[in-house]
Amino acid sequence: MASPRHVGGIPVFSQSRLSNLAAVALTTVATLASAAEPSSPAPSAFFLTRSENRNQVHYALRLDETCRPVGARPVQVYWRMLERGASEVEELLGVEQPVYGLEDPQQVEATPEGWRVRVRLRAFPSRPVEITTARVDGKCQVHAWTKLGSSVSRLEHVFVKTSWPFSVDFVRLDGVGPDGQPVHDLIRQ
Repeated sequence: MASPRHVGGIPVFSQSRLSNLAAVALTTVATLASAAEPSSPAPSAFFLTRSENRNQVHYALRLDETCRPVGARPVQVYWRMLERGASEVEELLGVEQPVYGLEDPQQVEATPEGWRVRVRLRAFPSRPVEITTARVDGKCQVHAWTKLGSSVSRLEHVFVKTSWPFSVDFVRLDGVGPDGQPVHDLIRQ
């Protein structure tokens, strides 16, 4: 690669050299930006919302083409930043991990229907969640299951009612019971 010529001590690059430098700079910026965002979101098993805004924390399962969970920690937790636009996605910050993150380990096992991953939310370690996956009509189907009320039900949504400055009034778990009817479990601290 040719060195730039200098005019008055300042490097002067040719047009093609400037184009190459611009391409390298844009590639570097794009790489850094994509490293800050999670990979394309996996199928969401359930999500969490707060009374503060429309943003959502999603708990999703990374799967291969056969619907098998990928890796030792296949459950991915990320923000869907709906306040900024439907496609905005961000990783959890380190300070958010104790509230929205998952305990280790994530137990993965095969079932007759497909796969199951057992996780525990750090905020509720005494209430385990099982995320199941199976291939149905050629597509991966993902569901979360936990105890809601007196029975194990499909978990769809967690709502956190917050109050100023940093307290939680209650947490409501919403899902579908074994009879197919909506079920809610209210947790007050």
